[in-house]
Amino acid sequence: MSEQWGPIDCCIGGTAFFRERANIYLPQEVREDRDAWHRRVYHATFAPYTIRIAEQAAGLVLRKPIQLVSKDENGEVDPFWEEWATNVDGHGSSLDDFAHRLTMSSVLYGHSGILVDYPSTEPAPNLAIERAMGLRPYFVQVDAKQILGWRFESASPIAPVSQIRINEYVMESLGEFGDDVVRQIRVVEADRWRVYRRGRDEAQNWTVVEEGTLGLGRIPFVPIYSNRIAELISKPPLLSIAYLNIAHAQRTADLTHSLHVAALPMLVLKGFDDNDNTIGLSANTALLLPPEGDAMYVEPVGQGSFQAQQDRITQLENQMSSLGISTLFAQKMGAETAESKRLSRTDSDSLLAIISKDLERGLQDALDMAADYMGIDAPEVMIDRDFDLQVLDGTQVQQYMQLWVNGAITHETLLEMLKQGEVLPDLDIEMEVELVEQEKASNMVVAASAPGAVAAQAERDVEEREEEDESEASPSDIRRLVEERLRGLAGGQNEAEAEE
Repeated sequence: MSEQWGPIDCCIGGTAFFRERANIYLPQEVREDRDAWHRRVYHATFAPYTIRIAEQAAGLVLRKPIQLVSKDENGEVDPFWEEWATNVDGHGSSLDDFAHRLTMSSVLYGHSGILVDYPSTEPAPNLAIERAMGLRPYFVQVDAKQILGWRFESASPIAPVSQIRINEYVMESLGEFGDDVVRQIRVVEADRWRVYRRGRDEAQNWTVVEEGTLGLGRIPFVPIYSNRIAELISKPPLLSIAYLNIAHAQRTADLTHSLHVAALPMLVLKGFDDNDNTIGLSANTALLLPPEGDAMYVEPVGQGSFQAQQDRITQLENQMSSLGISTLFAQKMGAETAESKRLSRTDSDSLLAIISKDLERGLQDALDMAADYMGIDAPEVMIDRDFDLQVLDGTQVQQYMQLWVNGAITHETLLEMLKQGEVLPDLDIEMEVELVEQEKASNMVVAASAPGAVAAQAERDVEEREEEDESEASPSDIRRLVEERLRGLAGGQNEAEAEE
């Protein structure tokens, strides 16, 4: 697997990695001057297309927060897990942040892993004291490159892993102010763990510097796969895109260097004796040439080679876009049928579904191990698999609004479609409809309670009485009717509030 990780490392390392290993990815051409090669390497830049695709894949898988629910139908999740999910690795990373980094590593290298660890201290006598001491299990992310080797319990194809060796680097204090990066190898088995470090003597033998026991009865390690081949063996799913990304950087470096050279015309001297004297060109110097001599600048005339290189770069970008999980550069502006969208997303949805299901399975296993450390029940991990971004545009929103205004759809249906189209946030539709109805009723009461509206209604009442009694109403009668109507509206509103 290590030979397949080289292109992935180059894509992760970017421009600095590409230039540092230019003898591999941008080798010196035959008869190319070394100084000229260094200048060509200096012009090389690496576009982060592969990393961006991996980020988009992780973002689509975890586009909605991970849910922790009770395994019992009517049960509740222990509040401990809600607090624990805000810091799963002991360094302030939430469960969603940790899962995002884990998914990124799995998409890039083919697999990653979770080591479920626990503070190495004496066990507390009970759960209450354990929580009071702040003892809690935590997750450690393990990349595929950190796994040095493993062993199985037997030769059976279904035998579990009995030993796993993980490469680690830790910081160690050096003197009063210095720090030293120390390499160590962690060996984890079903019932114990050991940490080996190389000695500082001449022999430099590996010795055990720390060890302990485990009470889980199994290795507290869970692999997360994106393209599984066998146990702890995988293939990077973005390997083909990584090769295209490297070819893109190579062609871009050649084109940039060619444009740089072409932008500097070459001075040609005809009839000038070739000697070791340095020629200085400025407004204050002159060239002494024989009568038949001449001087001129030579620059490239045809631009076909430059356009050919640019066409090749564009072709590589299109290939990466078509192989990517989602559109890498820009959304399609033209009309596209639903069936066309579905067919174009078949491969990506299948890859995302594999990643999502395995991530959910791995997090569940890791959470069960953490629960075994604590002696409590673990909640159930749920990851939403709505990968298709069906975002409504302005025209579609207006069409739904028009249907609602015309009475073709209900208010609940309108809000549901806007919610699915990610125009509205995640809200309770029934509660939202109820609040809207209450607000409408309140606005009607306020409008009816306005002094102008009451006075107008009172005048209409007086006119009706005038028509009936054929008598003239005085201003005092109008005022009395207004006061009666206001008292009636206020009493009705108070009764409604009391009933609520």
